[in-house]
Amino acid sequence: MIPENIIDDIRDRTDIVDVIGGVLDLKRAGRNFKANCPFHGEKTPSFMVSPEKQIYHCFGCGKGGNVYSFLMEYEGVGFVEAVKELAGPLNVEVDRYLTGSEDRSRFDPFYRAMEFAQMHFRKGLEESEEASGYLEKRGFGKELVETYRIGFAGPSWESLYKAATEAGIKKDALLEMGLIMRSRGSTGYRDYFRNRIMFPIRNLPGRVVGFAGRVMDNSEPKYLNSMENPIYHKGKILYGLDQTKDDIRKSRTALIVEGYVDHLMLWQSGITNISAVCGTSLTEDQARLLARYAKRIYIINDGDRAGVRAAVRAADQLVIEGLDTSIVILPETEDPDSFIRKEGVEALHKLMSSAPDYFNYLHGEANRGSRTSSRRRQVVEHLLATVSRVEDGVRRELLLQEVSGLFEIPVATLRSSLKPGRKRKPSAGQPVRHTVTKREENQKAMFRIALTSAALAALVTDNIIEEDLEGESYRKLLKVLDEAVEKGVDPAGPKFAGLISDPELSALFAEIALADPPPGPGREILHDIVLWIKKASLKAEMVEMKVRLRQLEEEDSDETSSERIGIVSAYIQIERELGKLEIKEDSQS
Repeated sequence: MIPENIIDDIRDRTDIVDVIGGVLDLKRAGRNFKANCPFHGEKTPSFMVSPEKQIYHCFGCGKGGNVYSFLMEYEGVGFVEAVKELAGPLNVEVDRYLTGSEDRSRFDPFYRAMEFAQMHFRKGLEESEEASGYLEKRGFGKELVETYRIGFAGPSWESLYKAATEAGIKKDALLEMGLIMRSRGSTGYRDYFRNRIMFPIRNLPGRVVGFAGRVMDNSEPKYLNSMENPIYHKGKILYGLDQTKDDIRKSRTALIVEGYVDHLMLWQSGITNISAVCGTSLTEDQARLLARYAKRIYIINDGDRAGVRAAVRAADQLVIEGLDTSIVILPETEDPDSFIRKEGVEALHKLMSSAPDYFNYLHGEANRGSRTSSRRRQVVEHLLATVSRVEDGVRRELLLQEVSGLFEIPVATLRSSLKPGRKRKPSAGQPVRHTVTKREENQKAMFRIALTSAALAALVTDNIIEEDLEGESYRKLLKVLDEAVEKGVDPAGPKFAGLISDPELSALFAEIALADPPPGPGREILHDIVLWIKKASLKAEMVEMKVRLRQLEEEDSDETSSERIGIVSAYIQIERELGKLEIKEDSQS
């Protein structure tokens, strides 16, 4: 188990602004920083980062917490992995504190199987002159092969299976990852990938989750891809993004291609802000993923009709996510790899610079050939279907105006034809927003003021008890505040967040801490809120007592008489407490 002081030390020595700023485009906003939230699609930034408190919070989707919770949410890793990732640059060794079971999550056997397979395929490439010669002939340089860890699955039926099991990899993990399969007509097992160039597929943190295997001849299928498994969901991963995300973020521009080889050849040619879909059309999740890093997208698919249709489908998803999208049209017989080999990088850059944005591209397609009236109607209907799925009302209106200008159709006419869009699915893990009651509003305001100084925090802990608060999370936050007062931890400083380990409570704290405090004199406002909360708590308790008394009166038995007497006595006591609070409030006014 990693000691608490080590966890605290790593967190205290890490600047959350540096970590989040490494993957998001943070802009200064007063004492804080802001950015578009990486966890849900938005055009207006509502994601805030506080350098003073070392926390973050999105006021749009509710995600929030400290630097550990950000890495866990953003990269999809566990707590131990997040600690290890931050410990590395600080030269803090945490592995020695971990037991075998503690460092092993449910998915670790799967990752271990994939990492072993990658090493096995790398060794296979080193030992195969045929595979190495094939890659060299195709123009794969040594740096490219090494960076992307390209390998080779030999022709043997059991090479990986035998090597992996001898190394202690469980057969069930190999089966679950689709690396082996049962042999037909026998009880044995055989390798799933054989005699193929192997391209590892990685998630954002860079861990292998799948493979794409390509034949070296003209046999079919040309590609054999990993099946979806517990750690690989092809609609949520973009090939090579783990390698290129920093370049995409710096340029705020991304090129999207369809194939693994297209991605690799363009990267090798110096175009490093690139990614590729993994054998599927661009999905909503992938578009959201791109929106974390880029503002402008260039879609560069094959020049044939299938490639153009796929580009249009991808552009729809990207426009819905608020990304400026252009479709780069290649000659009909070319793909990105072949085009750049024949024409060079500069020719591709020229095509990109002249590429129309998506709406202008469809406008041009609508006016091609004969039957333009019918084509124009189809294109307008297609665009309206896309626009209807844009959630932001202002942006939806601007897109309607753009369609109106292109096709010379009044906005009112387009608006009347706008059908309700398909409701988009929420981001994974996105909390359900609920209506905030007056009591909850005051509880948040109370904690917000209490977090500004130790003296105001003590005012709350001296006068509020857990039973006064509505909601388990607020009661937990009161406990943390009380602990801070006892230990002398400044609630306005970064160490306060270190007292919170519960992710849900961390998100609530971040939301409260990054909100603007109520205007006016803090102590006087806090005093009034504390009185209001205590009165609300007592009144709620009295209502519950009245309901229970009515139930007991209906039952009217000797067994319930003692309970009735107890409730009446407690009710009178609460009335007295409430009266004292009323007098106290009057004396303050």
